[in-house]
Amino acid sequence: MASVTKMLRKMLEEPGLIIRPGVYDALSAKVAEAAGFKVLLMTGYGVSATKLGEPDVGLLSFGEMIARAQEICHAVRVPVIVDADTGYGNAINVYRTTKEVILAGAAGIQIEDQVWPKRCGHMFGKQIISAEEMVGKIKAAVDAKNEIDPDFVIGARTDARSVAGFEEVLRRAKMYAEAGADYIYVETPQSLEEVKKLVENVPAPIAFNMIEGGKTPYFTFKELEEVGVKMISLPLTLLYAATKAMFEVLDMIKKSQSPKEWEHMCINWRKFNEFIGLPKIKEMEKKYIPEVILKKMYGTLEKIEEQ
Repeated sequence: MASVTKMLRKMLEEPGLIIRPGVYDALSAKVAEAAGFKVLLMTGYGVSATKLGEPDVGLLSFGEMIARAQEICHAVRVPVIVDADTGYGNAINVYRTTKEVILAGAAGIQIEDQVWPKRCGHMFGKQIISAEEMVGKIKAAVDAKNEIDPDFVIGARTDARSVAGFEEVLRRAKMYAEAGADYIYVETPQSLEEVKKLVENVPAPIAFNMIEGGKTPYFTFKELEEVGVKMISLPLTLLYAATKAMFEVLDMIKKSQSPKEWEHMCINWRKFNEFIGLPKIKEMEKKYIPEVILKKMYGTLEKIEEQ
């Protein structure tokens, strides 16, 4: 199997739009992979919500993000791009952050040009660093990855659209591409015309996101592919869908008398255990554990197959 970095780099070089769902833990990553998606984004917003129960306003630490990146990358075989916020400091911090993300098993990293503590790109109150400082961060990330894995992908995000306007976005995007970023991620473009102008004028693939209820207008995948966008992220779709589903089933529990009344809203015991790998564990038990111990565990060897 090719390395995840080579897989991702090949996809970036091939024609066609990459749809990148946002994942926030090992389970959501496994679900997205099983659904057939070939590239995943570890979303900082989603990690903040699920680990801390807090909004995406720079509360997560470097160590917490690296630990979650390891959990996600080890759970799947498809490339994972890690949202590393601002890199957790200056260019020197970005250098170390990039190396740690590579060692966590990721295929790429995405860093942004906000002031720390950052905010979700669709929130008000953002501030951005100078383009020159961000260029230094990108160069540090490129140097770091070249020391470990030259195929590792560097994504540079700009939040300038809602802070300094589209022309500044265009200027920064060109600078970031020239500094060595493998793709440019533009937060909250406001029209298909803006997106098209970026594709035509920036010497690197263009990516951005659409968030349910966020600031970016909804475009169809066909429209994006036609204007030449390389990657579209849906960073919060799984998080929002899961949260809505939990509210709905909990509301049903309050109104009902038996699990029979909400069972249809859930994946069942057997299917879930199969999905997360219980059959493989049982095969390993039969392979590695002495029969005398297995009989103590299960009563009879035939019961190993039961869930």
